[in-house]
Amino acid sequence: MINNPVLRGFEPDPVILRVGDDFYIATSTFEWYPGVRIHHSRDLVNWRSLGGVLDRTRLLDLSGVPDSGGIWAPGLSYADGLFHLVFTVVDTYAEGWKDLPNHVTTAASIEGPWSDPVPLHGRGFDVSLFHDDDGRSWLLNMRFDWRPDREGFAGIEIQGYDRTTRSLLGEPRTITTGTSAGGAEGPHLYRRDG
Repeated sequence: MINNPVLRGFEPDPVILRVGDDFYIATSTFEWYPGVRIHHSRDLVNWRSLGGVLDRTRLLDLSGVPDSGGIWAPGLSYADGLFHLVFTVVDTYAEGWKDLPNHVTTAASIEGPWSDPVPLHGRGFDVSLFHDDDGRSWLLNMRFDWRPDREGFAGIEIQGYDRTTRSLLGEPRTITTGTSAGGAEGPHLYRRDG
């Protein structure tokens, strides 16, 4: 029987990944170090904390981030024998402006060592990677528009991603701006039953 909460304590913005018989949940850590907490389970009932994976300054420098800044809504995926962790470091959100650099790091084992992060873009947060069956990968994110005359939650973007060079491909495309119910956040793309 699964009891709620599945993870006790402060584990916001969870994202789940299955690799074979193993399940992993990654969560936000905001301004606390080490960054991005990971939990592991084989049955979805019993979870073991693997701690924070961004545990070196070369992986994550939180100098100067504000309260509730830092790591927001990481994305965890697996392809080519590597775990891919994408994350946003919110450096500021003063007076409506948000500085939102996004990065990717990879590791052959969920417990590391993790590669030096590669910068991706700074257009938004809630990043995630989708690896398709045809070998292509896509980066998704919630686009944030800080300009005073614009809606802050400006939609969900998708952009090609090259796993070999760890770089973005082509131009980003907005795939939805939400619904009449409100803004859209936390994008994830899955392939299921074709």
